[in-house]
Formats: sequence, C-alpha cells, structure tokens
Amino acid sequence: MMGKLRVGILVDDTVLPKYQAEIVAELERSEWCEIVLFVKKQKGYDPYANSLRFAFYRALLKFDARVFGRSAPYLAPVSVKESIESTKLLEVTTRESDFFDEVDAKTAEKVREEKPDVLLNFGFKYITDGLLHTAKYGIWEFRHPYKPAGFWEVVENIPATEVRLERIGCALEPGYLLDCFKTVTHQKSIRKNFELLMWRSHMLMVKNLRQLHEKKEAYFSDKQTKTYFYHERPVQNYTERKFPDFQFGFSDDLGKSAPTNSQSLRAVWKLTGKYLKFTARKFFKMDRWIILYAENRNGKISPDFGSYKRIPLPSNDYFQADPFMVDEGEKSYLFYEELDYKTLKGYLLVAEYDETKKAFVNPHEILRKEYHLSYPNVFKHEGKYYMVPETNENGTIDLYEAEQFPTRWKKVRTMIDNITAVDATLYRKDGKWWMFVSEAEKEGFSFNDTLSIYYCDDFRTDEWIAHTLNPVVCDVTSARPAGHLLEKEGKLFRPAQDCSGVYGRGMVINEILELTETTYKERVVQHIRADFADDLVAVHTFNHSKRFSVIDAIKSR
Repeated sequence: MMGKLRVGILVDDTVLPKYQAEIVAELERSEWCEIVLFVKKQKGYDPYANSLRFAFYRALLKFDARVFGRSAPYLAPVSVKESIESTKLLEVTTRESDFFDEVDAKTAEKVREEKPDVLLNFGFKYITDGLLHTAKYGIWEFRHPYKPAGFWEVVENIPATEVRLERIGCALEPGYLLDCFKTVTHQKSIRKNFELLMWRSHMLMVKNLRQLHEKKEAYFSDKQTKTYFYHERPVQNYTERKFPDFQFGFSDDLGKSAPTNSQSLRAVWKLTGKYLKFTARKFFKMDRWIILYAENRNGKISPDFGSYKRIPLPSNDYFQADPFMVDEGEKSYLFYEELDYKTLKGYLLVAEYDETKKAFVNPHEILRKEYHLSYPNVFKHEGKYYMVPETNENGTIDLYEAEQFPTRWKKVRTMIDNITAVDATLYRKDGKWWMFVSEAEKEGFSFNDTLSIYYCDDFRTDEWIAHTLNPVVCDVTSARPAGHLLEKEGKLFRPAQDCSGVYGRGMVINEILELTETTYKERVVQHIRADFADDLVAVHTFNHSKRFSVIDAIKSR
C-alpha cells in the first residue's frame, strides 16, 4: 500500500488568509496526505508599511477597498490554530532582512528529522539557505510574474492575471515551474483581482500534491526547470514579453514591493480613465451576440470569417449565439440559443437553410425551460440524433434524444447531477466517450478559466468518471469549450474560448496531443480574434458541417 505524502507548512502566524487555510483543510481531509509539521517563525515586518515613498500606494489600496467593497471573503483571516495544535509545531527565530528569512543549521536539521516530502511556504520570505534541502521534494510556493501581485495587470490592461506554483531553487540549483493558473483580470479593482486569483488558484497546490503522491520522482519528468526574474512593471506588449532563465524572488502580498508614489499617481490616472470608459460604455453602448455563416467549398471549412454572412436578429430585444450545424440528407439545419432580454433566459431553436432564399428560415423553438438554456450540442450516433444543451442553472448535464428530428426532443437522462458546469462537448475516441466541460467547483470560481474532462464507455449513462488531472487546463485564454472537436489529417483539435479581458474576447484552436484516462496534453496552434469586421468585438463559438461553417460574434453599436 502506498504511504501518505508527508507535508510540512511554513507559516508566520496561526491565522492564514482563507485561500491558504482552505489548502490546509483539504489536505487534512484527504486520504493520501498527512501534515506532519508546522514551522512557525516570528511575525515578519513589512519594510514598506511606514515608508513615505509608498504612501500613495497604501492610500490607493484603501481607496480601492472603499469603492469596491471592504469585504474580501477569500482573503479573510482564518485561524488554523487547531490544526497546528494537533500537529508537531517547531517555532523558530529567523535571521530576517527586508526580503530574506534564514534559519541556522540546527533548525534545518530539526525540520529534516521529521522527514517531510514537501514543505509549503505560507509565511516565510525568500528562502536561500539549508532549509531548501530539508524536504525530499523541496519547498513549494506561489509566485507571480509581476509585483505586487495583481497590480500592474489591472493598471496596464493586461487581460489575464497569472500565478505560478513553483518548487523554489537557488542560483546553483534551479527550481521547477510545476503548474500555473491564468484567470481573467478584474478590470477595475486591484484588491479583487488579487483575491479572486488566489482563491481560484489554491486548487493548484492540492492537485499537484496529489499527483506527486501518485507519481513520486516521475512527477517532475515533464516540468520546466527554469524560473524567471520578476519585472517591476510589464512590458508594453504582454504577449511578447521575454523572461530570463533565473528568478531571484517573488511576492504574493499586496503590501510588498509596492509602486513608488510617482508610479501610484500614474496608476490612479489610468484607473480613473478606465472607470470612466466603462461607465460611458454601460450607458451608450449596447452589445448583441449574432450568428454568422458561410458555405464551405468542396467540404472544406471556410477560413475567411470576414466573408461570413450575418443572420439578422428578430429585434433588439434578443441576441442569438452558440450555433451548431447538422446536415441531414439534402437539408442543413442550424441549432442555436436565443435569449430574450426581458426574461434573461435562453431557449433553443432550429432553422433550416433555404436554397432558394439562400438563408436560414423558419426558426422553430425546440426546447424551453424555466431555467436558462444554451449551447445546443447536437450529434449523431448509431443513426439517432442526441443533444446535450447547457443546463447549468438546473445543476445538471442532461441528455436529449430526437423524437422527430429536428424539431421534437425528449429528455433521456441526467448524465451528471449536482454539478456547476457549462458547454459540455462530447467526443468518441479509442472506444470511450469523452466529455469536455468548464466547471466551477466552488463558490467564487469561474466557468471561463478551467477545463475538466469526464469519460465513460457509453454516453447514455450517468456513470461518468472524472479525469484524475481535473481540471486539466487552468488558463482563461484557452480552457472553455467553443464547439465540436475537429479532426484533420489524423490530428485532433479542440476549439476553446479566450475569455481574458472580457467574456468571448476570442477563440483559440488547441491541438490535443495526449488524451488518456490519466494524461492530457494540448497546445494552442491558432488564435482567432473578432478583427475581421470593424463593428465586431468578440467571438466565442465555431462549428461546421460538410456544407456550412458557423460562428457567433458580439456586434457593438
């Protein structure tokens, strides 16, 4: 029987922010891990707390809290005193400087005697001494590309904010980049941006510790062994930033490595402009989702989105989105969501292509519920048509079968119950059915930045098995499904939404490199933006049949 993973935790207080306390709680509840040691140092001091050089930054944070709410539930202090008292506690006094915490050899030896597999750094500053070598698999901690964490992303309009989980190293011994999480940047609040980032990413620690327990040394075989410098501020084009191969330190605290007074004043100017822009857009802009389509030539997908024809909306009281195409015999059908702004509830329709009028005509309502419906994922299997619509408001993923295609549908079963998930997309490979879905596992999590996978032998079951690596993707720029999977020249591709900056900002095409019950790998091979028309600002679904290709986009007016 495999022994439990032995974990030690470095802290500077018996009270932790909620995102860290939740990691402690999940590890205590797990069957594969045991916390064997807490190492508690004296409460660290903040060299910037009283410095006049950073007074404007402190004032900016206070103003941010006043405007956007002082409540920050995922940063709220949570006592872990009970956990500490039930575990061995080693209290130490470190040699502390502005940025470093050092312990003596005797203290390091006491930690080593507990034989921890991993140490988690929840309260120490930069660690550069013998403590690095006291745990079998090193010291793990969260790091951020910029400091202070989450600040410059808001100020400079960087659409995604990132946190990295790393096994820390030193100049002579590089660490490992273990995993990373990208979530959408909060457009207006620095505090909210940091809070939501850390809350959504705390699962990275538990997920990777579980993988370490299962794989041991093999866990590190595919991990990057380079780390990075942290910029004082981002370069102008965030997509082209380059990092050196060595990193000296990190910050995950809003009060450390703060911007100077002059930088803070410039930040206030930029944030004020952003706020005014958002306010003006709210009152003077009205965005609507529309559907566009093109006829394929010789069965090949039309790549020129600028030539796609637009389907007119019935009125300004509606939008239409999430198009899916089906060819049946000589006829072609468009399935899609329509939403009435009066009820804010989506329902599903189908329209048939008229060869004479060269348009999709006679829209027919096929499914309406008391809860929101969207994403009518229609597919054919063994001569029958099935549909898996989004039913997140009902807390289910449901399967429908066509009684009379394409207009009459009946519910067959609930495939997965008690789930908060959207855009379930099915695909059959190697004799198994795979479900790709974006899942918000906890309160405060977003649908837009993670991808989970479930699998089974027959999709007409309620016994779907969760992939061991869930969530398999933690990246707001490439996670959420955007349509059916595609096969081309023996390769498998997955359309996904890029929800960084704003929902539906664009799409990416991911090539799936590996898909098994225990592994998943993909890479982005193409980016799609709504830059093929001046009045379009977003695009987030792509599907096709042999005869037609369809997308949806936001039309700004």
